[in-house]
Amino acid sequence: MIIQCPSCQSIRIAALHTGRRVCGSVGTAAGAASGVAAATSGARVGMTLGYVAGPGGSLLGGIAGAVIGGLIGGVAGGEAGAALGDKLDQTFLDNLQCLDCGHAFRLDTD
Repeated sequence: MIIQCPSCQSIRIAALHTGRRVCGSVGTAAGAASGVAAATSGARVGMTLGYVAGPGGSLLGGIAGAVIGGLIGGVAGGEAGAALGDKLDQTFLDNLQCLDCGHAFRLDTD
C-alpha cells in the first residue's frame, strides 16, 4: 500500500514512532528498576551458588544475580513499552510525517 500525504499528495512519508520510543524508554527504565528491586532474590541465589567457590565466588555470584535481574527486567519492560507505544502510534498519535510539506497525520483504519 502506498501512503500519500493528505495535504500535498506526496509519497515521501516518514514514520515518526513517537509513542514507541517514549513508551519503550519508560518501560525499559521501569523494568530495570523493578528487576533490580527483585534482584535481591537473584543475588541471594547467586550468593548461595557462588558459595561453593568461597567468599569471592559468593560476592561475584551476588553481583551477577543483581545485574542479570536488572537486565532481564529492562528488556521485558522495554518490549512491553514498545508494544504499547506501537498501539498508541497506530490509534491516537499522528505517526506519519510528509517529508515535502511537513504535515503530520495518521492512517485511518476505519
